[in-house]
Amino acid sequence: MVSVVVITHMHGDHIGGLMTAGRPTFPNARYVTGQVEYDFWKDEARIGTPAENGHKAVLEKVVPLAERTTFIADGAEVVPGITPLAAFGHSPGHMVFRLDSNNKALMLTADTANHYILSLQRPDWEVRFDMDKAAATAARREVFDIIATDRLPFIGYHMPFPAVGFVERNDLGYRFVPATYQFDI
Repeated sequence: MVSVVVITHMHGDHIGGLMTAGRPTFPNARYVTGQVEYDFWKDEARIGTPAENGHKAVLEKVVPLAERTTFIADGAEVVPGITPLAAFGHSPGHMVFRLDSNNKALMLTADTANHYILSLQRPDWEVRFDMDKAAATAARREVFDIIATDRLPFIGYHMPFPAVGFVERNDLGYRFVPATYQFDI
């Protein structure tokens, strides 16, 4: 049974499965997401802008869950061992999450990197899907500096299967080092 659903950001491919036939897909769950992200997408100021379809999707998929949602900010605890880190830029309130358990840690980077080679080797290159290009670049550098420095494994939504690995610093950015299926988190 799913009891907590954490939403990293509210692009359609990340919220599309929250509701099924007008009902919560996870009827026993509570939801956790960033306040900045929710406020941006819910705001009627999105009407008539390129973000209008995103606004409509949030009204349909997320707003009905608002009473069951905890809205958080950078550094707040989701549950013991899960902490968000603001990584704004891909979307206005995009967050990554650090998971800590039994003296091990893992970062869930969501859409911080949109491509496992280009976004890491050239973190300053702009990505079409990043809404604030400069903020997304800064977030990529910050998040992957932490991961490289602390030698943390991470899960990235756009990394190749199994989407788990590490990063190493290289000349201009980083290099994705995938973990095999034997990886023990």
